Amino acid sequence: MGVKDVNAEYPGVLTELAAATAYATAWNRLDCAEFLKLLASDAHFTSQWVSDELVSKPAIADRLKEKMFGAKNSGTKIFAELGRTSAELAGRDCVFMAHGRKENVTATVLFKVGSLYIKRYDVFMPELLMAVRSGVYPI
Repeated sequence: MGVKDVNAEYPGVLTELAAATAYATAWNRLDCAEFLKLLASDAHFTSQWVSDELVSKPAIADRLKEKMFGAKNSGTKIFAELGRTSAELAGRDCVFMAHGRKENVTATVLFKVGSLYIKRYDVFMPELLMAVRSGVYPI
């Protein structure tokens, strides 16, 4: 299921599920072009492993392309799985990132969306969000 397929279900509205699907698809393909189209020009990105917040679509695009280039050259398989945070954390759609094996989840990604664009996304340690895995790896 591609980004356009998900967005067709919600005309004029971008959902957290659509954002999560686009991000997971980008990582499973190691191609971020479609995901980047969904970022707001003033989007924000934070990660618990990176000290500086990135602000702007170009800055985020550079970082994401660099990370995907590194993943392609490392030979380590990346798995991006759709999931949801626990009910205690509002059951938000998210993405689990795993390296090498699907069981080796190293990060959980959450999204904040506006009506048409992703306003921000944040990467957390998976243990902090008590999330529920789906077994769905969109390509």
